[in-house]
Amino acid sequence: MHRAPTALVLFVVGNSPRSMLAIENLTAAVAERPATDFSVAIVDVFDAPERALADGVLVTPTLYAPAGARRLVGDLSDAKLLRYFLETLPAA
Repeated sequence: MHRAPTALVLFVVGNSPRSMLAIENLTAAVAERPATDFSVAIVDVFDAPERALADGVLVTPTLYAPAGARRLVGDLSDAKLLRYFLETLPAA
């Protein structure tokens, strides 16, 4: 049975070094999984501050998973923590 991809939203601020590192780390982690597992959106809070506030994001970078309303804050450089976060998300 095919399931819908789990939505992930990475909130960043422009091209800051931490934002770019978070994008790189998330891209690498998602690439290790089947292509249909995740749907990733990157939101720059400079362009969409209302989206960040609506999702309760006060710090960047923040990875937000609407399913289960889970957040992981930081540049996502802790590969074990990021892998655990992704593996324990509820199905979409």
